[in-house]
Amino acid sequence: MSQRFSKITRRLGILVTVAAAFVVAAPAAAAPNNGTPPGEPNNKKVTVMTRNLYLGTGLTDIVTAPTLPQFVEAVTRARQNVIETDFAARADALATEIQQAGPDLVGLQEVSLWRTQTPADLTGTPNATTPFQDFLAILQSELAERGLAYTAVATSTNADVEAPYLDPAAPVNPVLGLPLSDIRLTDRDVILARSGVATANPQNGHYAAQLTVPTAAGSTVSFTRGWTSVDATVNGASFRFFNSHLETESPVPAIQVAQGAEALGIVTASPLPVIVVGDFNSDAAGTTTPTYANLIAGGLVDAWPAANRNDPGLTCCQNELLTNPVSENTTRIDLVLTRGDWQAKKVSTVGAAPFRNAPAPLWASDHAGVVAELKLK
Repeated sequence: MSQRFSKITRRLGILVTVAAAFVVAAPAAAAPNNGTPPGEPNNKKVTVMTRNLYLGTGLTDIVTAPTLPQFVEAVTRARQNVIETDFAARADALATEIQQAGPDLVGLQEVSLWRTQTPADLTGTPNATTPFQDFLAILQSELAERGLAYTAVATSTNADVEAPYLDPAAPVNPVLGLPLSDIRLTDRDVILARSGVATANPQNGHYAAQLTVPTAAGSTVSFTRGWTSVDATVNGASFRFFNSHLETESPVPAIQVAQGAEALGIVTASPLPVIVVGDFNSDAAGTTTPTYANLIAGGLVDAWPAANRNDPGLTCCQNELLTNPVSENTTRIDLVLTRGDWQAKKVSTVGAAPFRNAPAPLWASDHAGVVAELKLK
């Protein structure tokens, strides 16, 4: 099984029209300045971040389990992995990254919402409601502890799946003869806006092309992928901020390519300049799918090479339990792209080193994030 197929199954789904007035062009006799008063510098600087939070476990064994008992065992291990990868500790590191970078807008992927119910109903219908871990609430709490106010201004609810796991505290299920509860994963893409950033016109949607796979439980799972956007005004720059998480390239590359084409169509239809962020699962080096090349050929500009000549900027991926002391990132799939007259002033990775030496988890996510300081010329 290829590393890329392992990554897809890990994901489970993996799984503004502006309120302010448009900038008025300066009179013909004056030097063009995109609305900046004559004699004053153009300060239309915007700082953005993209961050895949990592749902906390790999899911290869679940998707490939050949029998129902093995399927239940794999779900049980995955639940334990989510506990061991300790999102509370990782959220502390992620909040520190945000505090130090000070982004105006943050595009988040894999913003997992885990819920449970006892006993398991074995229907396959995602109906568990007892909170287990809410990554968004945990991260926002860590930000608030630092005196930072970041509000979720746009959300896409994507894959929503549920499966049984072994729970000694649960009653024995009469069908399988095992004590079972259900665990539910809801995947989300979220845009956070810093307090003081004016936003409007939040939008979200799902792509037409989606990956669906069968499971040993007798059901199929849709790896629903989506996108979010919001219009914003920062330092006099009015633009649209677009955030997405595309499918991986295996086992059906055409699905990711189709999603990339749809995303490009949405972005290029914007009447405003656009900043595009996300996990695109297409290596910028061109070693996987043509999605990255298609986005660039479609008119988007990659901020990373515009600001960094020699740094490969690798962003993916650490191991399943985040225990590796040395980075295993080999590809650059987390991107900041632009459409319009943007200049990349500074672009850097965050989370590209362990946030602690011990105990595990050592990494804030299995991905590194990207922070870009951009200027609308």
